[in-house]
Amino acid sequence: MTTIENRPGSGKPGEARSHGPSVQQMMDSDTRPVPVALRDHSYVYTGSADLSKTRYTSPAFAALENEYMWKYTWQVACREEDITKPGEHVVYDVVDESLIVTRQADGSIKAFHNACLHRGTKLRTDNGRVASFRCPFHGWTWGVDGSLADMPCDWDFPHVTEDPARTCLPEARVATWAGFVFVNLDPNCEPFETYASKLIEHFSNSFDFENRYTAFHAMKEVACNWKVCMEAFSEGYHVIATHPQIIEFTGDANSEYSIWPDSPYVTRFINGFAVQSPHIKDKLSPQQVVDAYMAFSARTPRGDSGMKVPDDANTREIIADLFRQGMEAGMNADLSKVSDAEILDAILYHLFPAFAPWAGIGQSLVYRWRPGRTPDTCYMDVWRLAPIPKDGKRPAPAPYRELRLEQSWKAAEDMGLLADVFEQDMENLPKVQMGLKSTGKKGVSFGNYQEARLRQVHKLIDKFILEGLARDGRSRSEVEPFLVPEG
Repeated sequence: MTTIENRPGSGKPGEARSHGPSVQQMMDSDTRPVPVALRDHSYVYTGSADLSKTRYTSPAFAALENEYMWKYTWQVACREEDITKPGEHVVYDVVDESLIVTRQADGSIKAFHNACLHRGTKLRTDNGRVASFRCPFHGWTWGVDGSLADMPCDWDFPHVTEDPARTCLPEARVATWAGFVFVNLDPNCEPFETYASKLIEHFSNSFDFENRYTAFHAMKEVACNWKVCMEAFSEGYHVIATHPQIIEFTGDANSEYSIWPDSPYVTRFINGFAVQSPHIKDKLSPQQVVDAYMAFSARTPRGDSGMKVPDDANTREIIADLFRQGMEAGMNADLSKVSDAEILDAILYHLFPAFAPWAGIGQSLVYRWRPGRTPDTCYMDVWRLAPIPKDGKRPAPAPYRELRLEQSWKAAEDMGLLADVFEQDMENLPKVQMGLKSTGKKGVSFGNYQEARLRQVHKLIDKFILEGLARDGRSRSEVEPFLVPEG
């Protein structure tokens, strides 16, 4: 396969694009009206200078992220369906912080710091349902509303009991959106509604994400920094080398990357499908594209699609119609007005720092990343959300599965074909982490367009770190070697 020449830009950094149809041009020929959200796209040049590789490997930089970024950003903790009854709770751990996210008697949700106010013992280590949160060390007990319910030998602690503010479990901020529960450890944080404004706007106007349930949820420990893992799922540039089995039917190098200045914490990546990759020099026939796509999706031998595809056919229309029919039967829904883009394309949003929901029809994926015990490890969650059946009865959420570092995604039951694709990515990630420690590579080089969103994440990390240093009266010079260079 030979890459054909780039479509020229104006000569300004970030304006060059790959040869072939852009995502917006693909949508121009859609057979149905395309959601307004998908027509809202915006690119911002974020710079070209190399980043310090120590941002991925240094315990000192990880400590800065832990202190000034993870404690001040909105993160998804669980699904609302995980905690439907009073006392049901999920333990959300990130770096050295732990929260008990629990349902209240009035139906609201609260997130309490998961530490006994006596000597700091972790109150809960597992998800579940309890009538109270009791410290296993000395028995101090709080109700599910966070109020102190019992203190053995309370006569010995008048200095605590006389101050009600010292007896209630401290709370984190909580927000709910599209069935997810978000938390923020900063009591003075920006409201979720403005922090995630573009995400909320797009999904409210164009995508039904509310009426879904968890059909799959697994978490795996991965042998790389959380940013290495997150970045692997944030661009289509790696497809030609990592997922070559799909280049006959994916416009990988024609993917669209959006950064919105008025909503800087939200970005988006769209990879168009049912078109050939611009990396393929020779033009494939519509028959070849359809056969390749159907062989991949149906796991059938190449050429067994059973279809005669005209030479002038619109491959996106043909494959979208096939998928639409199959999805209508499976979902028991009328999809006749749903656009080809929603049926076919990988539409992946990202809410800083580490929440990534897919938009579209059928079963939608959601990713979450968190740092591991060292800068060399992380945790990745994958949810698959399915539409609630037409009868309106919400199925119980699928059981949660944890995978150890040495386990494959294939060990997670019901992950399906996705596990094979994920394992191709997992094969790379430890190699990336090891290579970042090589003395021969001085920095990390990002593309001006295809990896602009990656650089945006790093710039936002720096924003939170610098704001934190300023609050603490510390100098920028302490972290200068780590920071994303200007330009």
